[in-house]
Amino acid sequence: MNVLFCFDTNYEQHFGAAVTSLILNNPEVQKDIYIITNQVSSDFRSKLDEFNDFPNLNFYTYEVEENSLKQLRVAAHISLATYYRLVAVNFLPKTIDKLLYLDSDLIVNGSILELYNLDISKYIVAACGGRVVTTKARLDLKSDFYFNAGVILFNFSLWREQAIADQCLQWLAENSRLAKYMDQDALNKIIDGRFLNLDRRWNSLVDLSEGTSHVNKESIIIHFVGSLKPWHSWCIAHERALYWRYLKLSPWSKARPEIPRNSKKALAAARALYHQIRKRVVS
Repeated sequence: MNVLFCFDTNYEQHFGAAVTSLILNNPEVQKDIYIITNQVSSDFRSKLDEFNDFPNLNFYTYEVEENSLKQLRVAAHISLATYYRLVAVNFLPKTIDKLLYLDSDLIVNGSILELYNLDISKYIVAACGGRVVTTKARLDLKSDFYFNAGVILFNFSLWREQAIADQCLQWLAENSRLAKYMDQDALNKIIDGRFLNLDRRWNSLVDLSEGTSHVNKESIIIHFVGSLKPWHSWCIAHERALYWRYLKLSPWSKARPEIPRNSKKALAAARALYHQIRKRVVS
């Protein structure tokens, strides 16, 4: 099983929770985990070494030179790391034909072997999508379907053959203001419906800021989307417990909830906390 994580140093801890959940819930599967980040520190390497006791596991790390991406747009809670998966093809072995990409703000709460073994020989990717109207018009899509890019099973042979990454980067360079959701928009624009639509259990979205969740008893991958995350000290949603459960089992077990670092973030945190409390009172 080839698995890809892409993140910058700010997300190392959250990768720790995600990868620990993947490893613990898939012990019998051979896992080659590829990591693309902006800096591989000695501390990070030592934490990866703590997984050495687990069988069927290999880590491969690569560093991105972010200057090559500086022309791409970022947002308040979206960094240049969101584009790393588009340049992954420049780093990963050419022998890889199938690759599972996972965001670092998710938890793998069961076996994903069934997902990985899906036949996607006729598709560029498999991902969890749904019908859209306004997004279809905004991106001028031919297809009615748009997918979330947090969990993607790549047919890497077709991906390379059709130079999808290069097409996405070119589209982003020419349509930066149109790309509301950055590389996710680019992927959907270029692939435009040519994907296998996954069951939602493989990417069950939880928006803590809005208090919405698609998680049920069938959910295998729980994905924390939106600006409010379970590691924020101002997050009071019960779903945060899943993240902390796996973080405490990881080499990042000593981490503590993030606190606001300046007055602007403190104000945003207060608003988010108020919004959560108000939602609870209303419901």
